[in-house]
Formats: sequence, structure tokens, C-alpha cells
Amino acid sequence: MVAFRNIITAALALATPITAAISAAEVTVNIKVVTQKSMALQQPAQSISLVNGPLILIGQGPFPKLIFGFADIVTTATAAISQMQGMPKEPAGPATDAVFEAFREFVRVHQALLNILIGKAGLFQAVPFIGQPIAAVLRQIEGVVDTIAFMLIATFEARASDFQKEASTLTGTLSLCIAKYDGLSVSRNANTMSTRRAIAV
Repeated sequence: MVAFRNIITAALALATPITAAISAAEVTVNIKVVTQKSMALQQPAQSISLVNGPLILIGQGPFPKLIFGFADIVTTATAAISQMQGMPKEPAGPATDAVFEAFREFVRVHQALLNILIGKAGLFQAVPFIGQPIAAVLRQIEGVVDTIAFMLIATFEARASDFQKEASTLTGTLSLCIAKYDGLSVSRNANTMSTRRAIAV
């Protein structure tokens, strides 16, 4: 009985996350990791076509890869957010500048990915089932981007306005991309209702 209790206690101890403040250099590395994951999704996004897009119904084509990739970014970013909890404020200097440059590069790369998706959305006006899952995972991305931006602004106050500007730019592109894919379902439903009304008349 005692041995079993000890096993449970040990398991709980292992399951309890150990948090410690990370350095600015580690924040820079975390941002670069997320940037690389975003960059890796550009090729699948570029490959989207009217032929392979609907294959999402059977779990194939580029859209499932994108959804999985975005979910992976959310997981990685969430872990980075957890590591930043309790991080002391960082003064102006090279370390703060490095974090900002990493974040600016992430914004540039992620905007490029989102702009590809925005351009591809027009292919699927008559394929509404594609819109909802993409919009849903993009909302998760939006949530972690907002949280990371808030924490960066609070921690690296010397570049707060710069972080705010970059975050606002990315948020705008994210909102547009979400609207495009949400719009696929809306436009399709509207067309369906109009057709039904015409038949009824």
C-alpha cells in the first residue's frame, strides 16, 4: 500500500510542470522555431488547387497538412507562452533587439503564408466544407499570436511600440484570412437559400 502511494506521488511529481524564467535568448530561439514551422507550410499552401482542395473530405491533399501544421504551431507557441510566465522585464539592449527582430521575421513569414491562403480561397466559392476547418484553426493561431504579442510587449518594454505595430499588422492579415474562409460557408449557404426560394416560387 505504501509502495503504491509512493508510485502515485512520484507520478504526480513527474506530471507537475516545472516552470522557470527563461532568458531573452531562449525567447528568440522559440520564436525562430515557430517561424520555421510557418515557413514549412508555404509549400503545401502554394500547392492548393481546385482539384486537390476537396480531397480534405478524405483526409488527403494539402489542407489536412496545413491544419496539422497550424495545430503544431499552436502547440509550440503555447509551450513558449508557458515558459515566459513570470519572466522578468528585459531592459533595452542587444537581447531585446534580437527578440524583436525574430518576431518581425515571424510576422513577415506568417503573413506570406496567410496571403497565399487568402489568394487560394477564391478557388472554393462552391466548396463550403473547406472553409470551416481552416477558419477554426486560424482562430487558434490568432489566439496564441495575441497572447505572445501581449507578453512580448509587457516584457520587452523598450520595443513595446515596435512589437505592437508588428502584431497589429499580423492580426489584420489573420482577420482577413479567417473572413475569407468563413465567407466560403456563408456564400454557399446564401446561394443555397436563394436557390431554394427560387424553386419554391
